[in-house]
Amino acid sequence: MQVLQNSTNIGEYANMSGNATNRTIPSRHYAIPHDSAILMFIFGSCAVGALTRRIIQGLNLRLPYTVVLLVLGILFGLLSGYSEVVHIYARVIDIDPHLLLSIFLPILIFESAFAMEVHTFIKTIVQVVLLAIPGLAMAAFLTAVLSRFMFTYDWTWNEGMMFGSILSATDPVAVVALLRDIGASKQMAMVIEGEALLNDGTAIVFFNVFLKMVTSEEAISGGDIVLDFIRIAIGGPFVGFIMAKITLFWLSRIFNDAIAEITITMASAYITYYVVEVWCKMSGVLAVVVLGLAMSSERTMISPEVEHFLHRFWETLAYLANTLIFIIVGMVISEKAIFEIHGIDWFYMFSLYFGCFVIRGLVIAMFSPILRHTGYGLTWREGTVMTWGGLRGAVSLALALQVAHHDKIDQDHFGLRVLIHVSGVVFLTLIVNATTTFMLLRVLGMSDVSPAKRMSMANALRYLQDMREKTLNMLKTDRFLADAEWETVEKQTEVNDPYQTTEEEAQIEDSLDIRKNACCPDCDATLPPQYSIKELRDMTNEAILRMLKAEKMSYWRQFEQGMLSREATRKLQECTEIASDTKGKFIDIEDIKNSWQMPSILPKLKRLVKRSIFKTQVNLDKSSKLWPLFRFERHPAFYLIIYIFIILDMINVAFAIASQYVEHFFYTRNAFRSLNLAFVCVYILELALKVIVQKRAYITNTWHWMCIVIIVIGVPDIIQSFVLPAMYGELHGAVHIVSLMCIILRTIRVFRLLEPTMPYILDFIKRRMSQQLSIGFDVGRGFVAGEEEVRKLVDHMSDNKDIAKSLKQMSDNSRLDVIRCLGMLSKQHPDIALSIKTRQAIRSVLNQLRDGIHDLLADGILEEAEGNKLEKQVEEQMKRLQSAAHSLPIPPPDKMLKNICWLGKDEALMEFIKLKSKLLNFDYNDVVIREGDIAGGIYIIISGMVRLESTNPSGRQILSLQEKPSGTSLTTKAYVLDFMTSGNIIGEMGLLTHKHRSATVICETSVQMMYIALEDMEYAIETFKEGDEPLVYRLWHVCANRIAVNILMNQSSFQGWTKEKIKLRLENSYLADTSGQTFVVDSTMSDVVLINGSARNPFTDEFFEGPSYIPWTVLKLDLLAVEGMPVVILIVPSDLGQPIHGKKGEAQRGHGALINSLSQLCLKHASKKRLNVESKWKKVQSAKSLGTLFSSNKLDPASHSKFENGMPSSGTGLHQRASSPLDVLQNAMSSVSGGSASGEARRSPQVEFLVDIPAKRTVSAPVSPKSPTRWERMKRLISVDHSGTARKSSVSFDSTEILPDDLEYIEGGEIVHSDHSFRFPAHEVSRHDHSNLQLSTVQEESPRSESASRSTSDDALSAKRELTDSENKSNNAEDGKKESTNRENTRKNSKAGKDDSPYREHKHNNAKSGKEDTPNHENTHNNAKIGKSPEMAEVKVLIKGKSPSKGFQRKGRDVTSETDIQLTPVSGGDVKK
Repeated sequence: MQVLQNSTNIGEYANMSGNATNRTIPSRHYAIPHDSAILMFIFGSCAVGALTRRIIQGLNLRLPYTVVLLVLGILFGLLSGYSEVVHIYARVIDIDPHLLLSIFLPILIFESAFAMEVHTFIKTIVQVVLLAIPGLAMAAFLTAVLSRFMFTYDWTWNEGMMFGSILSATDPVAVVALLRDIGASKQMAMVIEGEALLNDGTAIVFFNVFLKMVTSEEAISGGDIVLDFIRIAIGGPFVGFIMAKITLFWLSRIFNDAIAEITITMASAYITYYVVEVWCKMSGVLAVVVLGLAMSSERTMISPEVEHFLHRFWETLAYLANTLIFIIVGMVISEKAIFEIHGIDWFYMFSLYFGCFVIRGLVIAMFSPILRHTGYGLTWREGTVMTWGGLRGAVSLALALQVAHHDKIDQDHFGLRVLIHVSGVVFLTLIVNATTTFMLLRVLGMSDVSPAKRMSMANALRYLQDMREKTLNMLKTDRFLADAEWETVEKQTEVNDPYQTTEEEAQIEDSLDIRKNACCPDCDATLPPQYSIKELRDMTNEAILRMLKAEKMSYWRQFEQGMLSREATRKLQECTEIASDTKGKFIDIEDIKNSWQMPSILPKLKRLVKRSIFKTQVNLDKSSKLWPLFRFERHPAFYLIIYIFIILDMINVAFAIASQYVEHFFYTRNAFRSLNLAFVCVYILELALKVIVQKRAYITNTWHWMCIVIIVIGVPDIIQSFVLPAMYGELHGAVHIVSLMCIILRTIRVFRLLEPTMPYILDFIKRRMSQQLSIGFDVGRGFVAGEEEVRKLVDHMSDNKDIAKSLKQMSDNSRLDVIRCLGMLSKQHPDIALSIKTRQAIRSVLNQLRDGIHDLLADGILEEAEGNKLEKQVEEQMKRLQSAAHSLPIPPPDKMLKNICWLGKDEALMEFIKLKSKLLNFDYNDVVIREGDIAGGIYIIISGMVRLESTNPSGRQILSLQEKPSGTSLTTKAYVLDFMTSGNIIGEMGLLTHKHRSATVICETSVQMMYIALEDMEYAIETFKEGDEPLVYRLWHVCANRIAVNILMNQSSFQGWTKEKIKLRLENSYLADTSGQTFVVDSTMSDVVLINGSARNPFTDEFFEGPSYIPWTVLKLDLLAVEGMPVVILIVPSDLGQPIHGKKGEAQRGHGALINSLSQLCLKHASKKRLNVESKWKKVQSAKSLGTLFSSNKLDPASHSKFENGMPSSGTGLHQRASSPLDVLQNAMSSVSGGSASGEARRSPQVEFLVDIPAKRTVSAPVSPKSPTRWERMKRLISVDHSGTARKSSVSFDSTEILPDDLEYIEGGEIVHSDHSFRFPAHEVSRHDHSNLQLSTVQEESPRSESASRSTSDDALSAKRELTDSENKSNNAEDGKKESTNRENTRKNSKAGKDDSPYREHKHNNAKSGKEDTPNHENTHNNAKIGKSPEMAEVKVLIKGKSPSKGFQRKGRDVTSETDIQLTPVSGGDVKK
């Protein structure tokens, strides 16, 4: 509404001014029927702009977006002139020009400045300022000359200069966008864009100066003009800088609040423009430019999570502003200018168009000697593009509109003509120059892509093609996508080279001078491509440039993750930008080292302040007469009184100075002098008291000397203040000067107030020094992390192996050098290093917690409100971490043992290590371990740094050791492998493998180590081998994870992964049981790494030597065990093999997919716990089982033989959930869940169900309720064996996630069967008050064929069988067998110390009854009694809980197709569905 009112007012204002000057500007004003007309125009223009953008991108046109909008605006303006309905929506052109600038300029200027690379802008600042200020002034003057001598309008010089300043404002939006699109020189684009930013502000300043001269009735001197220009041009940037600092300070106090941070930046841009332009009467454009540049230089003050959204937000605003402003410009041209051009005006307009570019070319040529030797230089080609790309745009037109609407300017003579010619030049530059700039670049050869860039693009395309092929191969094996139209998929997924065209191929091959198919003339062998020296240099420079860019991205990524501070991120990015300025230059290591160099002023200030904090030492007995005076002098109240007197004295000094100039205080001078006398007397009394008490010690204090100086100056001051006025009078000039000087000298007394602040000043200096060292340490650590990340990508940056090898070597050298310096810094300042490591560890944990919250939100486990509360709590901790202390106290050495992973929380082991460890001290250059020595104990570095060297040339050669091996005169060269600092452990692998030392360990500093002898460690290994994870297992696991990190980082599937991410993935890893001769790889294993020992692929005879990665194509390994050389295999489980979340230590590690239960909770609490700890991979796989995890020590060799023959092994996972639910078991399990909560105090009777299933079938009966009334999940693992022999096996089963409601599973689309009968008894409540179900497998002989078994099974299905406990007992009694109830068996087993598995229970009962263990005969007899054939497998499910009143019998039939299982009542009870 405000815009509409302003438009109406401006229209009336234009009519009034037009009538006053008798001008004829068509101004048609119609009543707007709806106030929403202007809003409709605004949003309609945005829609048209979006459509235009999509059309241009869809047709791949080299047409500037703004040019099309300008043409559309002109067409809309022409249409509005003929249609009154359309004109209603075009009323926006009557907007006040000042308002037009105030709306759009802050957005456009701030977005452009904020998006700039500040380093590049500062490097080109001389060129930009030269073109924007003196260049614009020269162009304005030449344009004024052209207008005065070419036009016949009789303009004055002031009017000509104002017209020249309007036309000198460039707006090269289209040209800059084109340069960025084609990848041209970013330095040239920066000069063009930077000039446009500054000369807009300069043009407005010139315009306002000459507008004032044209419209002012009073004469203005040249000095006033210069001073006014300086005030406007310098004051605006200064205020903008102050506003930027205020804004950045505000933003630094906000953490991850996108709405608040975006709002602050937008408000800051508009407030700065308004305050500077309206209140300060300065250049608002220049102020906003400085605001944007200052915020861009310190954009790390913005939350890293918000920075991307903030940048996109301003891009969107700039896009909308450009869309609206160019449509409005087109409408203004068509409605207000095009119909006012008559006769000679057309000639003047085209002449002025050509003249403007001639003048711009002359200006650039005039300053070219300076432009060539400053910044990045300027070639003649770049000068030509800059001349042709000097477009005019919205700023020029807005200034012309101000002239056309000014009531003090003659519109017919000047105002209208300015609008006509400026509109014509704007139209022609956009239509002609903007559309032909690309052709100009092609003619000049500036759009050509260098061969190095083409090779880099080809290398990237090969990487993408390889990824594409791997993805296609993977998807072709998917059971749902196997029959897709893969030819269409391949066609639709092709990625073409954007730099390659058919016409250019021959020219490129010729220019590269590569013998693509060169062959050796003697043997016809294919030769590698041969590159010229220039090509190698260009390829190296391009690879280095891409490496620097990757490092810069790595530093920002570390900042986003909270691993780098704001200051360290800015420093590292600055180093990369400096290096990228010079071709072929890496990051200067000296710049990195300088980041932790302390400013020389800080240590000097620290020493000075430290000396000033001095308490005078006085040896005085309490029996002395001076003791009361001493206590009075040392009391804090005494010093407080003195400081109060000093403050009052300073107030008296202020009034005394005022009395020298203010007549009101003239007659009170004597009072001020008397007060001064009193204060000096107080100082004298203080001096006397301290001298009496302290005696000679008084002069040793610095502040006491200041007290003496105050008294020495104060006594003459008192004398002259009373004597001179009495002798010569108060009004005497000399008396006035002397009195004033003495009063000013009294101000030195205020420095005594600094004495109590000295401890705080010293603390501030210490914190500043710690902060500087902390930033430097952070810079070094971030640099090392960046080099480690980028080194993996070097092979993708250059296709030439020699170049890639050279880049890797340079990266390794730099990384090791910085690591060494960081180690030295840690030794000198361990408290700071400890603080940084602690902050990084805290932030890493908080990052994982926040990612976990996001995963839970994405999976729907958490509601949005709950997730926001948790995320807010984590982010508050992240925010507090930013202000954490820069140093921490060093903990005692024994506390470091708690951080050793393989010690865990074993207090006994920790005490043993403390008892047996020795504290050793080494000096600089001492050799701790020599390469080739026999493996000894373990060294734990407490403080200091050591260097690892080796004769293996895999490291960096640093020196030539003068140690000659015996019997030879050769000199051994040492190569650096790594540096290790406090917290690192040396000798773990030597302890485990008993191999000779592979490296020499030399002290780089004085080092303190904790040493545990080999004998003590071996004794610890033998002693602490009980429990779920013996000590040797933990040692191997820690070493295996450490080795696997480097192995996995070299795999293509882990490209782009950080070390932290890989380490986190390895937290789920486990060591396989390699006690057997073979090892089977199955689908539950994501990654298999051979850590130690050797293995062979029996199918391909391929040998693997640890450490090495086992490819996914390997299905089986023969373990080649050597005495004293254990085979160690690390397994990273897949989704199917992921262990259930639980307490660490509850997992029993095993072979293959075997992981024992991690949860021993009852069904009720297990279901509740599962909702809290269920991870993302379970939810994604919500329709699948997590597979069968089994223990290799329970696995017989038969399963491996079956696997070799193509049959699934017993560890094969069961993936697909069954179809039909067991409603009756739901109700039973509901009672179990309800009864389990009461603990062991309530022992519920057992409920037993028998489920008959034909033999030769794999049956899985997972039972896990999600709620008391619904089957959802059951943590149950079933291990089956495919052996056909009659035997009975007892298997310890692990809990895992299985989702069925029925007994049918689908493996790879096929139903899996086996020969088993399962018995499911209830599990006793464990000592942890957890309950679980245990399964036992009873195998039967099946003499009949499968068809006979099926027929017998069908006959058995028609027989009614009684399944109550009493009936089973009676059947057993007839055969002379006594079977006790499950509760009695459990109690007896418990007393006998037996395992509670069903097999042992059965065997124990049989033993008590004097019966041999013949379960098959017993089962056959029982089956015969109830009319069941021996081939029928029997599944008995025993569930602890409330016994139902009536038993149920479950009937089954062949499950080869769809499971159809019924429950029939044993005693006539109803079946509950």
